[in-house]
Amino acid sequence: MEPPDTLEERQLAPGVRAGSYLVEKILGAGGMGHVFAARHVGLDKPVVLKALHPALSSRQDAVTRFVREGRAASKIRHPHVVDVTDVGTHEGVPFLVMEYLEGEVLHHRLHATGPMSPSEIARIMLPVCDAVAHAHDAGVIHRDLKPSNIFLAAAPNGREVPKVLDFGIARIVDTQLDRVTVTHAASFLGTPFYVAPEQAQSGRDADARSDQFSLGVILYELATGRTPVEGRTPFEVICAIIQGISTPIQ
Repeated sequence: MEPPDTLEERQLAPGVRAGSYLVEKILGAGGMGHVFAARHVGLDKPVVLKALHPALSSRQDAVTRFVREGRAASKIRHPHVVDVTDVGTHEGVPFLVMEYLEGEVLHHRLHATGPMSPSEIARIMLPVCDAVAHAHDAGVIHRDLKPSNIFLAAAPNGREVPKVLDFGIARIVDTQLDRVTVTHAASFLGTPFYVAPEQAQSGRDADARSDQFSLGVILYELATGRTPVEGRTPFEVICAIIQGISTPIQ
């Protein structure tokens, strides 16, 4: 691992110029890296940069997964999938460039409002289901569908446009070569509360039906305010899903 000062120099931060993009502020952070609001200098256009953490840039598996997100999203041209417009590197650290969206994630909306009406659920989730079906037609399995990966974007006309985010652990099916991207059989992929039984046992077994399972869990949660399976630990949740044991509504 490189010295901390070198990692600091490689880290994107407000005020840093990365190719054609000027970083303006940080929007969020996760285990894989950071998300920034930025601007295309030549076009004076707001964008979002998603950068891999510098400490992970020397790990081929992390870089592969990160680049795969860009490849997966770029294979899908749909109004309800976030648009990835460019890819680049800054001091050896890869980043993706995505359309800039204003609004909130569905997870925050649900926790602020509680269970939603059938009409509201249909308004949000029908476009999401169409986007996921379109992704499947393009040979992309999302594998991490959940309310925090659905963004409710504010459109200029005042309407709200649901967008599917984060194809970071997507499974890309190459129909021409009849192969898929490599995933370690022993690794767990997804989010416990939303993962399908076959995916909980092996991420390599996930297919379009696994995404459909996750969509069903999301629909259940939007209608009731809770997921169909609950537990004190992720392991407990995963075991219950594999065994088909749901948590009764009190």
